[in-house]
Amino acid sequence: MSSNKRRKLEVALKKPQLSAFAARQVLKSKTSSPKSPARQNESSAISDATTLPNLNAPDLEKTIKPDSQNVLGDTTPQDGTDSTPGGINLRLDEEGQLTSFESCGGSPEVLPPRPAISLSSFKPAKSNLKDLGAGAIRVKLAPGERLVIVGQYGLCVKEGQITLMGSTLQPSKASHRVFAASSHSLPVIRCLSTDINSADIVLRNCNSGLEDLEMMSPLFGRLWNYHSGPLGAEHEDLLPRFKNSTFRILFASKLDSQTSYLQPLVSPAEWNLLLSKLSEPAEKKRAIMVCGPKSSGKSTFTKLLCNRLLTETSGNTSLQSIALLDLDPGQPEYSPPGQLALVHVQEPNFGTPFSHPVPCGKSKIIRTHSIASISPSSDPSLYMTCALDLFSHCRAMGSTVRDCPLIINTPGWVFGTGLEILVDLIGRVKPTEVIYMSQDGPPEVVGTLKEATMLTPLFTLPSQISEYTTRTAAHLRTMQAMSYFHLNAGNTETLNWSGKPLTSIPPWEVRYSGEDPGILGVMCYGEQPPPELLAETINGSLVAVVVIDDISAIPRRGSDREEGHIGSPTQDDHFDAEIRVLDHSHEPRRIEEPRILPTPAEKIPYFNPANAITLDPRYSHSIGIALVRGIDVRRRRIQLLTPIPLNVIEEINESGKKIVLVSGKLDTPGWAYTEELNMKISQDKLAEKLVVGSTNTVEEDVDVDDEYIDDVDMDAAESGDGKDLERQRNAGDGFQDAPWVERLDGSKGRGVGSRVWRVRRDLGRVGDGGE
Repeated sequence: MSSNKRRKLEVALKKPQLSAFAARQVLKSKTSSPKSPARQNESSAISDATTLPNLNAPDLEKTIKPDSQNVLGDTTPQDGTDSTPGGINLRLDEEGQLTSFESCGGSPEVLPPRPAISLSSFKPAKSNLKDLGAGAIRVKLAPGERLVIVGQYGLCVKEGQITLMGSTLQPSKASHRVFAASSHSLPVIRCLSTDINSADIVLRNCNSGLEDLEMMSPLFGRLWNYHSGPLGAEHEDLLPRFKNSTFRILFASKLDSQTSYLQPLVSPAEWNLLLSKLSEPAEKKRAIMVCGPKSSGKSTFTKLLCNRLLTETSGNTSLQSIALLDLDPGQPEYSPPGQLALVHVQEPNFGTPFSHPVPCGKSKIIRTHSIASISPSSDPSLYMTCALDLFSHCRAMGSTVRDCPLIINTPGWVFGTGLEILVDLIGRVKPTEVIYMSQDGPPEVVGTLKEATMLTPLFTLPSQISEYTTRTAAHLRTMQAMSYFHLNAGNTETLNWSGKPLTSIPPWEVRYSGEDPGILGVMCYGEQPPPELLAETINGSLVAVVVIDDISAIPRRGSDREEGHIGSPTQDDHFDAEIRVLDHSHEPRRIEEPRILPTPAEKIPYFNPANAITLDPRYSHSIGIALVRGIDVRRRRIQLLTPIPLNVIEEINESGKKIVLVSGKLDTPGWAYTEELNMKISQDKLAEKLVVGSTNTVEEDVDVDDEYIDDVDMDAAESGDGKDLERQRNAGDGFQDAPWVERLDGSKGRGVGSRVWRVRRDLGRVGDGGE
């Protein structure tokens, strides 16, 4: 019996505990019913929640917190308890608060409150909206009105001007592709209240193929608009002929599967003030470094800053260009994970990173290096050497790149060695401004940065407000890699994607031994597997494709490198004497011979693991990553899947340069192993939906199981009704002959009659979720 003074969680003893799968089925059946108490409770909670202020409001920097006391809404019984179907009684105190946070997490009926979010202020009417046909509409925005849109669309400004993600867009014939995915905060199209004239814009359907990836991974589910018109059901009478749109204008956050967790991109007032200051003309070229803890908004602020600088009109209307030095290997903007890149950005960026895993249009990659890891902690010396080489290369470029503003984005590692790297970068690069994306410290980090920036302005900004996230950092890396490998190679002007599983795409076959081999060898960063295990290690994994510009990239016997200038072998006069690069090793080492030895069985050329060397970034560069699909031992061929264009490979061969495949600590591509199976299951569900014709399956098709996203585990369910169990038993019938995957039938470690698809190779849990 509980006391009136103490908080206690009482659990009924008569009802047995439900399994995770059974509890989820109970929750799904209740929330799918229009009379569900959970739905009524959640609706009540949302209706009483706080609404975001206008995005122009000066008090925008205040963090908005949901009302923690109103978790269940006004549904508390008179006796002060709330009963759940699982037999759990939640004891409430006299003020009506939940007894503990553990009780909130333990009951499937308790849902956290989601605040109602102010979205589009635009009021659609026949006077400000016109259907242009061919999947396009014309929208007239009055001063002060804004649009929040989810989906993919093309944007063209006809009259007036608008602001979008830090940029100011003037009337032109250019069309900008916008990828507003629900996994990120949604871009806001705004006609400023200070403008005198209204703005006329054209929104057009955009079919890039990125939406087809949903069939192969639940991570891409519920990202875009789902089979509705551009105005949704509320105003569909205004555009009766426009039924299927790739985008949807959101007017209010309502409790439904699509808009209940969506939020607009909010730029705090402090951000806006600093963006305005940094866009002012400067006496010398700016070099702005953005740093801060993880998930503090570094990439978002960098994107807003780049867009602002690119579209700023300082007495003329010509676009500027930006040199972006992306030093975050875990969440890169224009490259797959594991790479550091120097990018010449010439167009605004209106998409998530997985919507441009490589630059497109006028923006180009200048130089990239691979550290074969998602974190600098794997090899801080190699990371620092690669970063300084990219900076030196930027300064050695022509005036087009050298004289434009330089924006440096850094990883979220700000403790220990990570802080030492930041301090070293500040001392060597000498940025004109340093921005730290947190006003909450830690104090020792801010103090160290202040000491390192004695002669450089240091700005501290509040972190980005992001209370509701649907994807983790590991999920976003997976989406970035998957988007990269599904690119249609050869077209860099407008990116588009293939909806075919990688197992259905013929791989490149590269001769690794014999006459005129296609690769110089395989090198491993970090752990060095013995030669007899190399083939098993790299098969089914990601490798970096590195071009050897000069044989000096490979350390030689007796050639211990001394400290010297980075960049090209011939140094120009404008290099600072302090910009130097250190050897990767902490002490002189002896290079064992032979430097390259063949593996015992497969005869794969393998850089001697006894040396544990890395390639010198002064004489090498990366051109992308590849997935090792298989190794044909008899024909001495290694099979690679990569979106690297054919013309790039041909140029390398014509120049006589060699290629090295570098294996390291990149995430294990578990998504590639199960693409075909996921597609087969999706097709089976779609066929069942068409045959049955039941509307009850619509929610099931849209819903994404959290457990399935967190861990791609295809084990049979512990419990459930006969129909669900039979569907799972037959899932993937016809899926066969796929690499890395085998099927278990009968009693192979499971119950009789159960079927499951299992990955043959070790997925390596560290690689799938490590930061």
